[in-house]
Amino acid sequence: MKTLLAVGVLAFSFHAGAAEDPAEWVKKADNIRNPAESYEMKIKVETSENTSVFQVYLKGQDKTLIVTKEPARDKGRNMLMLDRDFHAYVPNLKRSMRLSLAQKLSGQVANGDISRTRWYGDYSVMKEAESNGEIQLLLKGNKDNLTYAWIRLWLKKGSFEPLRAEYLGLNGKTILKKASFEDYKSIAGAVRPTTLKIEDTNKQISHIRILEMGKKDFSDSFFSVRNMESMK
Repeated sequence: MKTLLAVGVLAFSFHAGAAEDPAEWVKKADNIRNPAESYEMKIKVETSENTSVFQVYLKGQDKTLIVTKEPARDKGRNMLMLDRDFHAYVPNLKRSMRLSLAQKLSGQVANGDISRTRWYGDYSVMKEAESNGEIQLLLKGNKDNLTYAWIRLWLKKGSFEPLRAEYLGLNGKTILKKASFEDYKSIAGAVRPTTLKIEDTNKQISHIRILEMGKKDFSDSFFSVRNMESMK
């Protein structure tokens, strides 16, 4: 009887330990924000500098083509992400340039904020705390050329909906920006945050808003530099 009891306790302990998997929590949060499928989105980026509208085409977590729709003066300034390589086409120069995901797009928004939003696989994840129905995680980048080297992330316990984040510097301590995931709505088959609010240390705020989102299939060849340069 004692042996059976010990086995039962051990099995329960193993099951409880296996349930604590922060990486899986982050994967679930990713699927809420930006599922690993093919989608087309229309987004608006609002900053103190200007307001822009983009048509965004995504396939999986490593292919994104971004076409500028507004303002009219910026049409043709398209962008392409392949894995962690980010390209931008400059019509005046009639050529594309390779940029960093961390480089500023507009206001407080970086290139990677609208092109590569994956956490799972890009970061090692550690649970820091849990309180008031929230889970606090620390994400450390495990690849080069990510938008942010470190992220402190809060998820809603149980549903793993992303609530807010701190984007940290290379030392993992300095707060560069704060973000909050807002305006949860039913869109593209699930309830997702449709607004990302980003605030820098000077209290300057930008918003990325999803206006439309729907599933759509794309071939791999759609995501090419040539296509980026030609789309209007």
